[in-house]
Amino acid sequence: MNTRNRFSPGKALRPGVVVPALVLIATAIAMAGCNYNPGGSAYTRSPSPGSPASDPTAAPTATSTTTPIFIELQGQRIAGELDGSATSASLLAQLPLTLAFRDHGGQEKLSQLPAPLDLEGAPEGSEAAPLTIGYYAPAQSLVLYYRHVGYFNGIVPIGTYENTDAIENQMHGFAATIGKAD
Repeated sequence: MNTRNRFSPGKALRPGVVVPALVLIATAIAMAGCNYNPGGSAYTRSPSPGSPASDPTAAPTATSTTTPIFIELQGQRIAGELDGSATSASLLAQLPLTLAFRDHGGQEKLSQLPAPLDLEGAPEGSEAAPLTIGYYAPAQSLVLYYRHVGYFNGIVPIGTYENTDAIENQMHGFAATIGKAD
């Protein structure tokens, strides 16, 4: 291993200095990347006094892009939420639904939906992590993933739920009601 400083021939690097310096440089580069704003201004303007953005008591203007839902099975209620996509909106229009779910591959529970969901803006495919609510477009199925599923064409993640054990431990053919939470 060459321990010579290439900028000062003949001098050895001092232990304990090089690694912290590299960490500092890498951190600075990473932080600079966080501020990248293509096509935008390099600074943001502070709101003027009296504007709604400067009033901490003003009601927030942004609304949540998620909708709380529940999955109810065998007297147990599991919280979840759907994202703001067109696919989720078309599922919300069908709720409440009581569906019969079956296990598929030891990683997900799925059920046929009564009507297809809107795929406007949806990805061609995706992965699904545990706790994901998805739509499998080719089979017109609502899917509750309880194990990681690799990338597949047709998977459209639309939300999340909170309890994998409650879903995973259900027997084939269990019924669940999905509805909008109050």
